[in-house]
Amino acid sequence: MTKKRIYEIYRFLAVASMKRLTDEEKFALIRLLRQMKPASKELGEAINDAVQQAMTDGVANIDEFVSKAVADIADKETDIDVRIMTADAFQRLALSNDWNFGQIDELQEIMVKE
Repeated sequence: MTKKRIYEIYRFLAVASMKRLTDEEKFALIRLLRQMKPASKELGEAINDAVQQAMTDGVANIDEFVSKAVADIADKETDIDVRIMTADAFQRLALSNDWNFGQIDELQEIMVKE
C-alpha cells in the first residue's frame, strides 16, 4: 500500500469512534494507527512544505504543483497490512461512525480479513 493511501486512511480512521468495538479490537486499531502514523506524518509534512513553497513562488495551480512535489514520497510502497478486522468487528466500527456507503465499502474492502 502506498504512503498516499496510508495517509488517506490514517486521516480518516484517526478521528473514528470505536465505541462499539471490544477492547481487543480497539487496541488492534490503535496498533494499526501507530504503524501508519510515521508514513502519514512524513507525507503530511511534505504536502505542507510543498504548499508553502507553491505559495511563496506564486504558483497558479497549487494542487498540481503539490502532487508533483510529493510524488516520490506518495507513491512509495509500505509494508503496512491494514487487514486487521473481522467482518463483525468492522460492522461494529461502521455502526459507531456516521460514514456514507462509499466510505464503508472502501474501508471494508481493505480492512477486513478474508
